[in-house]
Amino acid sequence: MKIQHSLLILFVCLISSLGLLAQDMKFGKYSQDEINLNRVEFEPEASAVVLEEISHNQFMGVVQHSNIHRRIKILKDGGKSQGDVAIRFYFGKTGVQDVSKLSAQTVNFENGEEKVTKLSKADFFEVELDNGWKEIRFTFPNVGVGSIIEYSYLKTDKSITFLESWVFHNSIPTIKSTYTIDLPTYLNYRFLSQGEKTLNTNFKTQRDGLYSWTVKELTSIKEEPFMSHYRDYLEKIDFQLAGYAFVNSSEYGGKSGFQETFSSWQDLTKFITELEEFGQYLKPSSTLRNQLVAFTPIGNTEIEKAKSVYDFIVNNYSFNGKSGFFPSKNLKSILESRQGTRADINLTLLSYLRQNGISAQPLLISSKGNGRSRLVDTPFIDQFDQLIIYSKIGGKEYYLDATDKNNPFGYIPLPMHVTYGYVMLEEGSGLIPVNISHRSGIQQMVNIKLDNDNQFVASSTIRFSDYDALINDKINLVASPEKFKAELFGVDSEKVSDFEVQQKNEPRKQIEAKFKYLGNGIDSDLVLVTPFQMARWEENPLNSDIRTFPVDFLYTFSDSYTSILEIPQGFELDDYPEDATVALPGGDANFSYQITTLDNSVKVSATINLKYSIISPSIYPELKYFMEMVTGKLGEPIVFKKLANP
Repeated sequence: MKIQHSLLILFVCLISSLGLLAQDMKFGKYSQDEINLNRVEFEPEASAVVLEEISHNQFMGVVQHSNIHRRIKILKDGGKSQGDVAIRFYFGKTGVQDVSKLSAQTVNFENGEEKVTKLSKADFFEVELDNGWKEIRFTFPNVGVGSIIEYSYLKTDKSITFLESWVFHNSIPTIKSTYTIDLPTYLNYRFLSQGEKTLNTNFKTQRDGLYSWTVKELTSIKEEPFMSHYRDYLEKIDFQLAGYAFVNSSEYGGKSGFQETFSSWQDLTKFITELEEFGQYLKPSSTLRNQLVAFTPIGNTEIEKAKSVYDFIVNNYSFNGKSGFFPSKNLKSILESRQGTRADINLTLLSYLRQNGISAQPLLISSKGNGRSRLVDTPFIDQFDQLIIYSKIGGKEYYLDATDKNNPFGYIPLPMHVTYGYVMLEEGSGLIPVNISHRSGIQQMVNIKLDNDNQFVASSTIRFSDYDALINDKINLVASPEKFKAELFGVDSEKVSDFEVQQKNEPRKQIEAKFKYLGNGIDSDLVLVTPFQMARWEENPLNSDIRTFPVDFLYTFSDSYTSILEIPQGFELDDYPEDATVALPGGDANFSYQITTLDNSVKVSATINLKYSIISPSIYPELKYFMEMVTGKLGEPIVFKKLANP
């Protein structure tokens, strides 16, 4: 009786658990609201919408089982492409992941009657991809405006250290997305939520170990200006194994307990640095040290030696284009081949720096586009995707990446301009602020006056500093002034003469172009002269009325524009733009424009200061107005009028 009673309790608990996980959406059952829906209120232009999607996850032993169900409504002809579906999974050599129990159907509604077209087993095609990946592909039949398409499947996963992310966002708007996970007592996970709605979701349920996130009314993922890294702001949830229960049957009587995985940053550092592939860079053998000392850096000071080591690496080791935070080969192999991944090359840089007594530490970061807008201060290794070097020399911090010879010492690729990184130390490992020091910007100085042919000529100097000198392949264009001129002025290149360009690396990266720009002649009583030949933006790139994701300018900058226009003989100043000052809320950016009238000339001065490279969508209307003011003012002309009695 006791056994039967225990089984009954277990059965009741199981039924209660299933009740908690009961899905609102039943396959093939549609509400009247879903049938009638023909427009998404929060995104009226949408051609299709995810009505609802659910991922229900539980464990059978140490295998994750994910039951996924997705329902989509076609609203316009452009949404018919949603009928082509590909489910990707990593099978590997041992069936790490697999997909089964596929069901799919198209439903059309005619005169209040449902017409269902089910897909058969023969309609699903398994396709082999590269490196162990596979896809299940299928196409829904009879898809038209008003159709509802839905599919469900079971996905199993044996790799449970890092559970596959669930992204609530989709390429089309999503009305409702739910992720539920039932964690057994023998597994403990850390959660990593991202996105305002996900972070604010009350995910706890009535039972320990059962968690559920529901996010509603998500706009589609669509391209917007300055949003190359939108993946960093998607609503999503991730999991990393934090510990597990174990039983050691090899000991007499057996031994059980709970093993934590990486309970601290120092634990994680110890685990990574003790792996042979990684540790060899940090503590090379005597044989490898003899190879390292074969190179002697030039310089008397520590910073001079560090720059010499950096130059040696970028000029003698080639980057194979592959990234990641873990080396693909050990130090011995890379010293022989002199090529490797970003982690290989940067760790080799670290070895050479340390060999010469220069501080260097591995720094793991989540680069832009990796899908992480913020890091959590727990040893969640899956947050990171790149390894660079952190060095402190003479009290100043440097961040180094030796994969591109065009980037001088202390400059790193723009996707690596992040807020925090994980530094590996013998003691005190953890997250640190990443403070990349630079003074990027465009400085333009112009003098405009009439030439002997009665045409306005602008003698100009434009200086690009730091990251403004590095972007758009400017470094390589310096060797070809004509190409550089074409890049700067496009179809107006024919108006440019005496074009000269030069660059320098010390004390900072700068590229300077000098030229003359031929403007309009005097052919009427009114003459309009534009003070500047180029600006950071020719027109406002922000056209939409609303913004879903942050605006990412990639880096901060400070621009300065100065133009002196000589008033032509026989003319007087007739009209000119008003002075203006505008700033974003919180001081994220500011712009000033000022006109100064002199005896026989007009001085136009303008500055743009961007203090934070990422601007929240919450102040998008203010940013749009700010950009309109900047582009409008820098393009406004000065008007000269012919004197009535010269």
